[in-house]
Amino acid sequence: MIEDELLPSERFKGEKKEFWRPAYHFTAPSGWLNDPNGLIYYKGWHHLFYQYNPDGCDWGPMQWGHAVSRDFLHWKDLHPALTPDQPYDDDPEGGCFSGSAVEKDGRLWLFYTGAVKRGGRAVQTQCMAYSDDGVIFHKYHLNPVITEPPEGNSEDFRDPKVFFAEGGWNMVVGGSACGDGGGGDGRIYLYRSEDLLKWKFAGTVLASDGRLGTMFECPDMFELDGKWIVTCSPMYHPGGNKALYCVGTMDFEPCRYEVEKIGCLDYGSDYYAAQSCLDQFGKRIMMAWQNGWDWMPWCTGQGPSGKEGWRCVLALPRRITLDSEGSICAAPISLDTIQRDRTVAERCELTGRKRYLYPGDPFCFEVAVRVSIKNIESQSIEIGLFDDGEHVLMIDADFVAGVVTIDKSRMGPWDVGRIHAPFNTSRPVFEMRILVDHSSVEVITDEGRCCMTTNVYPDKEQTGCFIRTPYKTAALERLEVISFHGIWD
Repeated sequence: MIEDELLPSERFKGEKKEFWRPAYHFTAPSGWLNDPNGLIYYKGWHHLFYQYNPDGCDWGPMQWGHAVSRDFLHWKDLHPALTPDQPYDDDPEGGCFSGSAVEKDGRLWLFYTGAVKRGGRAVQTQCMAYSDDGVIFHKYHLNPVITEPPEGNSEDFRDPKVFFAEGGWNMVVGGSACGDGGGGDGRIYLYRSEDLLKWKFAGTVLASDGRLGTMFECPDMFELDGKWIVTCSPMYHPGGNKALYCVGTMDFEPCRYEVEKIGCLDYGSDYYAAQSCLDQFGKRIMMAWQNGWDWMPWCTGQGPSGKEGWRCVLALPRRITLDSEGSICAAPISLDTIQRDRTVAERCELTGRKRYLYPGDPFCFEVAVRVSIKNIESQSIEIGLFDDGEHVLMIDADFVAGVVTIDKSRMGPWDVGRIHAPFNTSRPVFEMRILVDHSSVEVITDEGRCCMTTNVYPDKEQTGCFIRTPYKTAALERLEVISFHGIWD
């Protein structure tokens, strides 16, 4: 029984001593965390597995951490599900890499990449483990089930996502087709199986010619409103996009994916390795790693939270839908159960002077604004977070250009640069939600078509929060400020 295996959490008992640790975003008990893995609803629990190094606050030999939840918000810790202990996954530069989970005949199956070094080269193979209770997992005795990539001599061949469609089991795997120079172009390969045990290569779902990145990490594929959605995180994308989605049609035999639209899941600096699943109501939920790698142009490292004994966070789970124009909309899950207090102002007038907001907790709150664009005189509104007179995080919504900007240039050495994202100005009303959680900021606009996720590292004295307009006056239809409890309270 899962209830018998739950680990008591000491993270938020008594006074919260770790200042930068988010209060309502998921973090590992200690150590390092990256990609979410194996999202699934199984035997009454939502299961979250994640890339985990409990022995340090830097990336290391990968394990699968494990937590469960009833609501995708309040999580309970379990012992790690997978640890590197076999010839195909036991390596200080590898381990049990990312993957997915499915249920078949009451048994929970995990699919992951075993990563080792042989002869100075990375060897990545696809492996399985199973459990009958969702707690204790056994690695399949005939691992690995896929031993080599289907083309080239690439060292990048990982992150299997398994799903059932068209009368059989399907697996998409991220890869890279190596060129003569040792580089590569991103690939998403498709394998098919009748029994989950024996897999046959079926074709290539998505291929890059260099314009979409050199390696497609953490692919996902699912059907939504009659369309097939493919998501991935492209390495070295020329435009910096690290959360790509495609909308299209799919023929599984033969393997042929026709792309109709390409978009961005999140325009922020910290949203990577997204994976989705169905909740108990059949709704599509997506989670992602809220951090980045040092090869990304905006990365200044994974932040100073290692001083507190932990590092990295997962973005809030988002409910994924498809609009009539074929764009993905992402809405964060409800936070009503952790709401502490709420203030609402109707028809507020803004000027160039700072109008300070006073959430109950200056590091754990939400600001929501609603503006009638066609009636507004101002060209933009600005919201400042973590203001102490010298440092501030600025969020600007420009109604003329149709661009939201997060300006981190005045925050500190860990927080640099400006991030931009487009929104549709033809809609009569502009709504923006800003979710603040200590070192996490998520901005949701355009009904979830435009999301921006970023990490910040303020000091304890940076408590100011304000709203203003730099042009003329602006009349807000509605302004809300909501404070939250922590999920471990």
